[in-house]
Amino acid sequence: MVGMILLSVALVGVIVDGGNVLSQQRVVQAGSDAMAEAGAVMLAQKLAGASTPSGGWDGSIKSKLDQTAAANGMALKAAYYTDICGIPLKADGTAALNTVDHREDLTTALRVGNLTGVLPGGEASTPDCPNRVVGPVAGVLVFGEKIVPSFVARAINIASFTVNTRATAVAGYLQGYCDSSQGHYCALLPIAIPVNVMACDGSNSPVDNGVSWTWNTVIKIPLCSNSPGNVGWLDWTPPGGGAGEVVCSILHPDNPSIDLPSWQFVAQTGNTNGGGGACSMSVEDAVRTYDGQTVLVPQFDLTCGPKNSDPDPVSLPPAIVTPPNFGCPVAVGTANGNQLWYRMPSFAFFQLCSPTLSECNNQYGAYISGNDASVCNTGNGATSCLVGKFGNVLATGTVGAGVGSGTGNKALGVQLIK
Repeated sequence: MVGMILLSVALVGVIVDGGNVLSQQRVVQAGSDAMAEAGAVMLAQKLAGASTPSGGWDGSIKSKLDQTAAANGMALKAAYYTDICGIPLKADGTAALNTVDHREDLTTALRVGNLTGVLPGGEASTPDCPNRVVGPVAGVLVFGEKIVPSFVARAINIASFTVNTRATAVAGYLQGYCDSSQGHYCALLPIAIPVNVMACDGSNSPVDNGVSWTWNTVIKIPLCSNSPGNVGWLDWTPPGGGAGEVVCSILHPDNPSIDLPSWQFVAQTGNTNGGGGACSMSVEDAVRTYDGQTVLVPQFDLTCGPKNSDPDPVSLPPAIVTPPNFGCPVAVGTANGNQLWYRMPSFAFFQLCSPTLSECNNQYGAYISGNDASVCNTGNGATSCLVGKFGNVLATGTVGAGVGSGTGNKALGVQLIK
C-alpha cells in the first residue's frame, strides 16, 4: 500500500513538476537569449568605435551579462567569446575546436570575465563558416541556469530541478537586403513607421487599421498630422536643430544604439516641411537622395508618455515583452505631444521608389511638402507620403549608428544564431 502511494505521488509529481520545468525551460531560454544579445551589443559598440569602458571591454561585457541574468532571475554559469559563425575562440583568436571531430572544446575557449581581462586576439579577418575558418571576435556564447523549486516531488525528497540553456548572439554590419549598387550597407533613416497600416482621418489624424503592411509590393505610406501614432521624423539630439538636424541625420545616420524590442525616447519630431540648417537641404530632398535604394527604418507599435515623476519605461526582459504595458509605467497609448517614448519591436528594410524603377510608375520615394494629394491620397486623406516597398524585417538583436561617432552609413546589427 505504501509503495502504491509513493508511486502515485511520483506520477503526480511528473505531471505537475514536469509541466512546471517545461514552462521554466522556455523562460530560462529567453533569459539566455537576452544575455547573449547583451554581450553581443557590447561587442557591436566596440566594432562601432566606442571608447574603451573604464573596466575594459571584457569586464564590462561580463558585468552586462551578470546584470541581464539577475534581471531574469537566473544565473550565468559560463560565457565564451565566438566569431561571427558562433565558433568559440581561444585567447589567440584561433578556433576552440577538437582536432579530431571538430566539436567545441570549451576547455580551451576564452571565457568572458577571464582573469586577464582581454578579448581574443589574432589576425583573423574573413570567416568561412562551412569550413570552420574563424573570423575575429564578434559574438558571445552563454550558458544560463535556474534552480526551479519542486511542488509535489518534495514528498519523495526531490526539492528542486535545475534548468540549463545556452544561446549564441553575434554582432556585425547589416547586409544582404541592400541594393548591390549601393555597396553592402543600408543607411538607417530617422523615420519611425508604425508596424500596422494606417490612414488619415478627416482631421488629418492617424488611424491604425490593425493589419500589417503589404510586403514586396509598392505601397504609399501616408503622413498625417504630428500626433502620436503617425510616422515620426526623429530628432535624436533635441532640443536644438529641429528639421535641420533631421536632414543631417538622414544624410549621415547618427541614431543611438537601439535594442529590439526596446523603448526609445524621442524628445521631438522633425518638421517635415522644413530643412536647411548645417546640411542645407529640405527633408524631402534629403530622403530622395536614397531613391531606388533600400534603407533601414525603425518600426514602432506602442507609445508611452510617463509624467515627470514617473520612472522611465523598462527595456529589459521580461518587462519589455509583458502585456499590457510592456514596461511602460503608465497605460500605453495615452501619450500626447512630442515628449514620447516609442516601443520599437523591429526594423524594416524599405526600398524607396525612384522614377528609374518601372514598378514605381515614375514616382519618387518621398512626397512630404504637404501638397501632394494627387500622388498620396489613395482614399486615405493623405497629402504627404513615402512611396516604396518593404523587403524584409529585423526583429531581434540591436541596431547601432555606424562607424566611430556615427558619421557613416553602416548599420550594425546583433542576431541570435543558436
